[in-house]
Amino acid sequence: MISKFGLYIRKIREKENDSLRQMAIKLGISATFLSAMEVGRKQIPLEYVEKIKGIYDLTKEQVMELEDSIYETNERLPIELALMNDAQKDVSLMFARKIKTADEKLLEKLKEALLNEEN
Repeated sequence: MISKFGLYIRKIREKENDSLRQMAIKLGISATFLSAMEVGRKQIPLEYVEKIKGIYDLTKEQVMELEDSIYETNERLPIELALMNDAQKDVSLMFARKIKTADEKLLEKLKEALLNEEN
């Protein structure tokens, strides 16, 4: 079964008329490894975001979609605490603990607050 990452890069390949093999060559990896990442058998290294962005000239929005597809496929979201100040670390850790048990009401409030922050 194809992963969210696989669906996303397939869309990129189709737009550029690239085969899986052609994309793999551009990324400097084997077609077998790219295929394994597409179906979720291999973890997708985050360094591929920059590679794909550069090769296919992705917009900021496309990069965010690519990152989201990688996080969902890898079933994890990296958080680099070393790059955060103390307040950011505190909120990140509190969020990580609370999100597992959050009800729909809290999730909606958080989503609304974050969406308002973007605008």
